[in-house]
Amino acid sequence: MAMNRLIWSALLVLFASLPLTAFAEEKDNDPFDGRLFAPELIMANRNAIGLTSEQNKRIGELVVAVQQAVAGRTWEMQSAYFELMEVLEEPMVDEDRAIALAKQAVDSETEIKLEQMRLLIRLRNLLTPEQVAVLQAKRAEMRGG
Repeated sequence: MAMNRLIWSALLVLFASLPLTAFAEEKDNDPFDGRLFAPELIMANRNAIGLTSEQNKRIGELVVAVQQAVAGRTWEMQSAYFELMEVLEEPMVDEDRAIALAKQAVDSETEIKLEQMRLLIRLRNLLTPEQVAVLQAKRAEMRGG
C-alpha cells in the first residue's frame, strides 16, 4: 500500500514536469517574459500571424522530433524513479544507490527540459519579427494586459 502511494506520488511529480508548454506558457510567471511561444499558441494564431505553409510544415516536424526525443528520456526518468522507490522501501536504504538513481532521474528530467527549450527556441527562430510582435500582443490580450 505504501509502495503504491510512493509510485503514484512519483508519477504525479513526473507528469507535472512534462508539458511542452511549461517554459513558454506559464500563466502568471513567464520566466522568459513572452519571448518564447508554445506550438499551440502559434497554431491557434496561425491566420493572425500569416503563418506560411513552409513554417507550418517545419513546426510539425519540430514538434514530432521533440516528442520522440522526450519519449525516450521520459522512459528513462520513469525507470529511475520506480527503481528509486524500490530502493527507498528497503529497511536500510543504500544511500549511494538511491543518490545515483535520483541523479539519473534528475539528469533525464533536465534533458527533457532542454529538449523543450530547444523546441521553443527553434519555433521562435522560424517566426518573423512581425509574427513575434503579433503573438506577444495576442498573449497580452489573453492575459488581460
